[in-house]
Amino acid sequence: MRKPKIYLETTLFNFYFDTERDAHNATVKLFEEITTGKYEAFTSRYVVDELDMIVSMNFQHIVKRKTKIATANINALNGYRVVEILNPMEVIDNEENEYD
Repeated sequence: MRKPKIYLETTLFNFYFDTERDAHNATVKLFEEITTGKYEAFTSRYVVDELDMIVSMNFQHIVKRKTKIATANINALNGYRVVEILNPMEVIDNEENEYD
């Protein structure tokens, strides 16, 4: 089975190190799952056409309905596949995760 490729947007690193943030535990778990080989993670913008997911905690600009719709439309118009935009809680290994 192919590993999903995910782009780690820079806000995730803040949540990893700041133990007071609400999503700290989910972010740490996501990094642990990356370490075990469940996902192939990238931080470079040069792999966007190969990605399955963009993972971010930036709810103001990235992880929001308007951005998800616009990104899907732009990708479709340019012949790229749809890339999901998710937060760590939607990605980590749990019963709601469709990538398990």
